[in-house]
Amino acid sequence: MKKILLITLLFCYSLSNAQISFEKGYFISNDGKRTECYIKNLDWGNNPIDFKFKLQLNDDDYKTETIADVQEFGIDNITTFKKAKIKMDRSSDDLAKVSQTGKPVWEENIIFLRLLVQGEATLYSYKEDNLIRYFYETKTTPLEQLVFLKYMPIQDGKSTGDLKENNYYKQQLNNNVRSANTTESEIKNTQYKKSDLTKYFLKYNNTGNKETDHELSKTSKDHFLLKITPGISFISLTMNDGDLPYTDVKLDSKTSFKIGLEAEYVLPFNKNKWSIFLNPMYQKYENTKDYKRPGPFLVSPLTTRNVEIEYSSIQLPIGLRYYFILNKNSKIFVNAAYSFDINGKASIAFDHNEKKESNSGTNAVFGLGYNFRNKFSAEIRTNTKKELLRDFHTFSAQYKAIDFVFAYSIF
Repeated sequence: MKKILLITLLFCYSLSNAQISFEKGYFISNDGKRTECYIKNLDWGNNPIDFKFKLQLNDDDYKTETIADVQEFGIDNITTFKKAKIKMDRSSDDLAKVSQTGKPVWEENIIFLRLLVQGEATLYSYKEDNLIRYFYETKTTPLEQLVFLKYMPIQDGKSTGDLKENNYYKQQLNNNVRSANTTESEIKNTQYKKSDLTKYFLKYNNTGNKETDHELSKTSKDHFLLKITPGISFISLTMNDGDLPYTDVKLDSKTSFKIGLEAEYVLPFNKNKWSIFLNPMYQKYENTKDYKRPGPFLVSPLTTRNVEIEYSSIQLPIGLRYYFILNKNSKIFVNAAYSFDINGKASIAFDHNEKKESNSGTNAVFGLGYNFRNKFSAEIRTNTKKELLRDFHTFSAQYKAIDFVFAYSIF
């Protein structure tokens, strides 16, 4: 199962690379020369140190430029990166590595900063894995980091265990990015995150002494979707009754309905093409069959037997989804998930005897679907075999289903 999941995820990753396009942009070399070109839009999660480009969109090969030779590059109306030689504090938020003094530890870096807001006061961001820092400059203040870090003081040689924050960035805003209309509460309530700082700088640029232009980089946004998911399952089940382990019994295929909710979190990179989802769905399955079995000896007559099986659970697949964008309204998606049962119970009875109960097992789920306007979707899912009688040693029931799942986004 792990191999299947790995192969599927690698396949999704390969397809995602194929979907990334070259878009109209430019770069400015260290000597000030501006080159119009087409840049490969990776919707960078981390700030890049290089980029790929083509001079003509139909060129077969691309070239690469690095931070060593370029002072700025951008994709038109989407994003801009500017090179800076800047002092940056890399203090960790990890409690095991958090600062003990609350003072920044400055390191000089040459980095590409992402432009967020441009105007009388300009805001930039830098992201490197879990490290996120914001920088600013004004007409009178040179480029510098907005300072924020968490720390845990030391007392008598031991940690106090009291996590505190150095919010010096608020003092920087008060001193250097404040207009006559800025209130104390606005600065106090501005958190060290992209949405709050962007809002603050945009307001400042539009309420200063003169009207200024601003530019907001258009990057992917994370968002959460909640969906109602009715579905239809086409189920097959193969059993071994324990009398003759090499003889399987295949029950007749059945159709059942299922209903659930899907929570989907769209990841804020790669142009919102990746998401994580979980989709609890209630399902119930019942089946019975009369079948013949040979007796204990070669000359024994065939014996008619009966089996009844019931299974119900809340199936919970947790997985990764990738979208292929067709146009502004339509997307195709693929997903791979690991699925387990909440309160999954199966019972079996032979020849109308007392039923015996067992917990159900886990399985993998793979899907292919179509999404319209992020509101409606239809998907076909294949479920790998699941053992319904996990607690039994002599009986086995291999449950397999193909699902048609429909989804409607509540929000």
